[in-house]
Amino acid sequence: MSELKRHPERGSEELATIREILADGLVAHVGIIDAAGAPVVIPMAYALDGDSLLIHGSVASRLMRTQGPICVTVTLLDGLVVARSLFNSSMNYRSVVVTGVPDVLEGDDRERALLVLSNFLLPGRVGNAREPSRTEIRQTTVWRLPLTNAIAKVRTGPPKEDPSSDYDLPFWAGVVPVRMAFGEPEPDAHAREAGLATPDHVRRR
Repeated sequence: MSELKRHPERGSEELATIREILADGLVAHVGIIDAAGAPVVIPMAYALDGDSLLIHGSVASRLMRTQGPICVTVTLLDGLVVARSLFNSSMNYRSVVVTGVPDVLEGDDRERALLVLSNFLLPGRVGNAREPSRTEIRQTTVWRLPLTNAIAKVRTGPPKEDPSSDYDLPFWAGVVPVRMAFGEPEPDAHAREAGLATPDHVRRR
């Protein structure tokens, strides 16, 4: 299991906490060491599937051709913590780091995983779009990474100040909340020309 060196009191290895954070995210940063020995971090869509993460990409990408351990990080920014001192200013966040060697899915497992990925990003998507063709499936690699070696880290609340001096300073302090919001769906030209109504599953987010 990963070990937190900085602020270990913010860490949690509880699977329920880890899954809750991952369920609220959409983008993971996936770190690898490529064939040339160089570190690479790539932002990617992911899906939470039970007690595992699913990640997919082109069979031709250097990331998906990687063999060996990877590191996946998901971070949700909840607020800017404004302290009376610059040093004590911070962020409220929820994050998960997962490490391990992913399994490469094949056959029916790969096909199912691709549908899970689509439904995770936009619930209700499967059944309201064309499913991947055999050619498209062959062009896609899917990884499954168990949450066996995962740890969450969370910061909440107001700034933590130096009580001996900072509270007497004439500066505002508090939290500026940060929230991700989805806008009104925008149809493409073909959907507009066909007069297609925006389906409920697209508005669900």
